[in-house]
Amino acid sequence: MRSFGREMGFQNNFGKLKSGLFRMVEVLLFPEKCMKCGVYTEQDRNRSHTLESCFCHACGKEGISPIVPPLCTSCGIRFKTGESHVCGDCLKTPLKLGRVRAAAEYKGIVRDAIQLFKYHSKFAMAKPLEHLLFQTFLQYYETLPIDLVMPMPLHRSKMRKRGFNQAYFLSRNFKTLYYQAFRRLPSWDTDLRSLVRIRKTESQTGFDIEERRKNVKNAFKIVREDRIKGKHILLVDDVFTTGATCNEAAKALLRHGAARVDALVLART
Repeated sequence: MRSFGREMGFQNNFGKLKSGLFRMVEVLLFPEKCMKCGVYTEQDRNRSHTLESCFCHACGKEGISPIVPPLCTSCGIRFKTGESHVCGDCLKTPLKLGRVRAAAEYKGIVRDAIQLFKYHSKFAMAKPLEHLLFQTFLQYYETLPIDLVMPMPLHRSKMRKRGFNQAYFLSRNFKTLYYQAFRRLPSWDTDLRSLVRIRKTESQTGFDIEERRKNVKNAFKIVREDRIKGKHILLVDDVFTTGATCNEAAKALLRHGAARVDALVLART
């Protein structure tokens, strides 16, 4: 037994040494650079793979503005003061979504990271953004009876142009992250097929609330009603502004038998 213990200790130490050597070679061959301005940076090992580690000090000085209470208990928008309650917009025009929760406000390095990832294919952003989103999932949804985690689908033309669905990339490793956190498989599954986007819509940028609603009206179709009937579904997306897109998807899901639809997003404007 002592011999076995010494052998395991040697293997562990050797593994750490080998990992350290690989890391040294990696840094020498591929020095870390700021994902925004390209300047070389000196990495803090304690911040490795975090969103902050993707930016130099100058580009990352705004940091992350997490959305914490007080907030709207429906759409998740942050209030400056007071207690959490349903905001005026949600009282006037209630969402079909049960509730929306976001990791952070759409500004600072969160905004920069999403734009670099989504529009410039900086895939190095995917992992830290996914971890940030997963922590928000654990905070608000881990104890709820979620049945399906559903990344918001893109229209096939947008998919061809961009080459990837950012919502899928932001949640594709949720099962692995959940298992690493709890050493058990989650009760929910990921669904990429039941909800499809059938209308090619214009960009929502620059539209007011009513124009956004009209733009995405009837944009979604359910192709696997048996998968969603009676289920509690969590939609995943990158940015939530007025919620017109997520809300239209929720309408389609509820119309075809979903019991409840919530939303989890990276950023809230």
